[in-house]
Amino acid sequence: MNSNDSHEIGAALERQVAGLHDAPFTLADVQGRARGIRRRRHALVAGVAAAAAAVAVPSALLLGGTLDRTGAPDPAGPSESATEAVDAGTAPSSSVLQGSTLTRPDGTTTELELPDDQVIEYAVLGDGRVVAVPNGGAEILVLGADGEAQASYAAEINHIVVGATSDTAAWIGDDGAVRVLESGTAEPTVLASPPVERGGYRSVDAVLGSGCAAGGCSVLTGDGNTTQHVVTRDGVEPLDIDIAVRVDDVSPDGSLWSFSEQPADEFTQYGCVGLYDVVAATTKARSCDAWGLFFSPDGRYVEAAFAENGMLGDLRVLDLSLETVLDYEPGGSRVVDSAGWASPDALLVSVAGLRDDQWSLLEVPLDGSEPTTVAGPVQGGNPEIESEFHMSR
Repeated sequence: MNSNDSHEIGAALERQVAGLHDAPFTLADVQGRARGIRRRRHALVAGVAAAAAAVAVPSALLLGGTLDRTGAPDPAGPSESATEAVDAGTAPSSSVLQGSTLTRPDGTTTELELPDDQVIEYAVLGDGRVVAVPNGGAEILVLGADGEAQASYAAEINHIVVGATSDTAAWIGDDGAVRVLESGTAEPTVLASPPVERGGYRSVDAVLGSGCAAGGCSVLTGDGNTTQHVVTRDGVEPLDIDIAVRVDDVSPDGSLWSFSEQPADEFTQYGCVGLYDVVAATTKARSCDAWGLFFSPDGRYVEAAFAENGMLGDLRVLDLSLETVLDYEPGGSRVVDSAGWASPDALLVSVAGLRDDQWSLLEVPLDGSEPTTVAGPVQGGNPEIESEFHMSR
């Protein structure tokens, strides 16, 4: 990424977002050690199932030995801009990782010790730290706001889930207990261990609330197909809802959950999706013509897309009645590789040319006006197996 690309990505992310809501160790040998490993882009909620297959794969990315975290300083607290930008009803827009350069929603950039071709998925916390799932093994890597690796945690599966305002990231530890790292806390809070069927695995589906160290949050877990349990520091309780679904996302104010149902029969590839009203304990809207609902930063809309072979088809934005607001097609021989949010009123879309391997990052307004190119075109690879612009969860 050159300086102009970095500036343009930052400008696009910043247009409607005011800001973002060390026992150190080095990964110097990581850079270049696995550059031949090409990252397969995670496909929305299908990433959990893919992660299960990687549990037994040993990591090839981190230094050997055990990390000593004794005496580690607390991370810096949330910045003034993050505190002002993120409230109970708003989440930050997407960060973008190109190569090893991370561009945050406020336009600032950071060089990470872990480049994007070694990352399955990642999240940016409100205090600036990056929580990443590296390629090649079941572990979670935490990088400081300066981009340097701070800690590594063994995990049961290589998958994280992010809270509604991106201030929490949760995963299943290698001992089966849920762990939640929260903005402003040095170490993850350890919650209880959800049960698992013999031969099955545990998935983290959603983080609810905040203040995990004080017992203020809970995590929804399941088996990768349906969400089954509510996990806290004090124990595990069954999820008390009257529908068998997997919770995919939580609105910024926590009042709505998006969900996916299982396919109706063996001849159906995907099930229906919907929005669940937590307060009313009822389904607010349901559709069998959309896939993978993820909320906009202000919770007014959801992004929906059909994910297959590392690419997205039928990319749409829907209102909370699940009526189409925007139906986006890149045109020509271009395909959509991934999508996030540039602001509450615009998507951030990575597109690639199947014939010329030219990649661009576009800001696509929800009002249907012409997209703006914020980075690219740049020469890239096959969108089925790699991505030039890697967006945060």
